[in-house]
This record gives sequence, structure tokens and C-alpha cells, in this order.
Amino acid sequence: MGCLRRLGCLVLLVVLAGAAWITSDRWRPLLPTWVPGTLAARAIAADSGWVLVTATGATRAEHSLAALGDRSAMVFASVRPAEFAGYMLMDLAGRLPPDGDSTQAAVIGNQLSVRTSLDIRALGGRDAWGPLVAVFGTRAPLVFSGTFDIVRPGVAEFRIQQLSLHALPVPGPLIPRVLRSVESGPHPMGVAANALLVNVPSYVADIRATGGKILIYKSVP
Repeated sequence: MGCLRRLGCLVLLVVLAGAAWITSDRWRPLLPTWVPGTLAARAIAADSGWVLVTATGATRAEHSLAALGDRSAMVFASVRPAEFAGYMLMDLAGRLPPDGDSTQAAVIGNQLSVRTSLDIRALGGRDAWGPLVAVFGTRAPLVFSGTFDIVRPGVAEFRIQQLSLHALPVPGPLIPRVLRSVESGPHPMGVAANALLVNVPSYVADIRATGGKILIYKSVP
């Protein structure tokens, strides 16, 4: 941990990215052919359970959450992963990533997984990456997965358990540092260091990723 504190998150990521580029002829053939914004990405999504995140899907998830508050509604709502991912991303950023990023989502095990691309200049600015920007470009494939917890009525958190940038896994202790680099303001109080805050209706009591779906439960008086 002393080494990590001295070098810092960004320097470590630069070193990992440089090593990955130098040895790319060894590991790149082992990776899926998914590249954001390509027809291949859309074809792979259709075949593997990954589904494109859209504004229409985000709106559908919002309507499902609203309907859950009706007294006559069931105690839970089932939402498709891409729809809830769209709702979450809209809440976090106020908009969805550009269409060219081919943002996709799926439930894998008990986690919601999202894959998109990130402008790596957000991680410390262009100077932090130097010549690697010329090698990798300004946008890098980003994949993150996690689970949900309810922090308090009206506030949920998405705890990121796994994160990779340009196919390089980010060590768990560094995930909070990466999140701080892209957050627009102070990290919300009461939210875990490796989590993102998601606003939900106050009657939402639990959110679970299971069986290829997102199940949202409401509190019952």
C-alpha cells in the first residue's frame, strides 16, 4: 500500500496501460472482439445477453418504479438490466453516453454489469496519460459490475465490485480513486467509497440482480 500511495492511482494505470500495449500481441487474441461503437459490438450484444442501453429503456424503468408505488401494485417490479442501467446512468450523469459508445448492460450472476467507453482524459487530464493517448485514443473500453444497497429512503448505492479499463482489471483498493476522478463533486456522505449514489423513490426497499433481471422491492406497511 505504501507503493500505491507514492505512485498514485493514475501513475499505476499508466504503467499498466503501457505494459498492456507492449504485450498486446500476446493477450489481445484472447479477448472478445467487442469494441464500442461497432457493428460487431451490436452483434455480440444480441448473441450474449448484453443489451444496448437506450433512452427509451431508461424511461420504461422509470415508469416501472413509479407504478411500484401504487397501493394495488405487487410488492416487486421486474426490470430488464439495460433499462435499469439506463435509469441509473441518467440519474448519475443527467444523460446517457453517446450512441457511438454502444453502452450495453447485462446481469451476470448477482451483479449488474455495464460496458461502455470512457474519455480517459477525465482521469487526470490529457497530461496524465501523455503519449498513451496517441496509442490508445482518448476513449477506452470500460466495464464495471456491482450490486445495490439501500442507504436510506430515497437513496440507493451501486457498489462497484469489478472495474476494468482497456481490458485491464483495476485492483479493488483503487476503484474508489477512479470513481473520485470522474465524480463531478464531493463523494456523497453515507455512500460506500466504491459506490455511486442512485436516487430512487422513497418506497424502494431493496434492489437485486438475479436470474437475468433486476428485481425492485417496495416496503410494505
